[in-house]
Amino acid sequence: MRRHTPPCAFQSGAVTLAQVALIAALVGIVTAGTLLLTGNWSLNQTPESVPVPQPATQPEVAVPVGVEPPADPKPEATLDPPVEPMREPDPLPDLDESDDAVRDAVADIPLGKAGQQYLLPRNIIERTTSAVYLMAEGEVPYKLLPIARPKAAFPVADDGLQVTADPAGYARYAALAKWVESLDIKALLSALDWLLPLFREAWSFYGEGESSFDQTVANTLDLIIYTPEVDVSEARLFLKEALWVYEDPAIEGLAPMQKQMLRMGPVNASIIKKKAGEARYLWAARLTAED
Repeated sequence: MRRHTPPCAFQSGAVTLAQVALIAALVGIVTAGTLLLTGNWSLNQTPESVPVPQPATQPEVAVPVGVEPPADPKPEATLDPPVEPMREPDPLPDLDESDDAVRDAVADIPLGKAGQQYLLPRNIIERTTSAVYLMAEGEVPYKLLPIARPKAAFPVADDGLQVTADPAGYARYAALAKWVESLDIKALLSALDWLLPLFREAWSFYGEGESSFDQTVANTLDLIIYTPEVDVSEARLFLKEALWVYEDPAIEGLAPMQKQMLRMGPVNASIIKKKAGEARYLWAARLTAED
């Protein structure tokens, strides 16, 4: 399949990710605003009338008999540089035949081993929208993510008076945080932008309107970004049906996704939040450009 080159790359600070030359629009707005504020130009101002210079009277020049007057020099011909025709974007494939299109679109973007593993199975777009659906519900889509749960048991510290999470357990999530930090979100969103209609189509299989996919992605990222800052290494735990739960109902009542963020430890959680914030900004900008 011919590699797709997105018709428009996402621009941070503009956004977006997208289909309108938002950068140009912003530059125009900023420029106009600067002119208005500095008084260099007014909407009501009309240019002063300037006298049109009259051509000076040319003296008649006698031409000797038998001598042809010199011909006016012809301007040298200037050749405009050839204009390359704009390439038509690749047509959208059918959803059930889109896997190769996705793999081809992100082929030049470093995704690490985890990212490559995610691209191997079929139905990439359907699996991605399923992950978004679960995360929007606050769940952690372990079966759909390219990184498995830590094999080591959830470590606890027991001093005889209380049981708390052992900070040593934070290291179990260091590899995940490092992988997320390495992802080029801007490049990924830009490469997959042309396939967005297929993501919306797959989203409609959940009985939701296609347009609600956009807001759900934003809500999912917000869920991660606004996970409370809590040091769970000091939060008391107790066993309930063979599972450790937090004694503080404010912590235990958080969405599973947010409790997972807390179990990663503050350093790893900060990395994930920062990346989610970057994605949230670019996503909102992409939707703004589409409007």
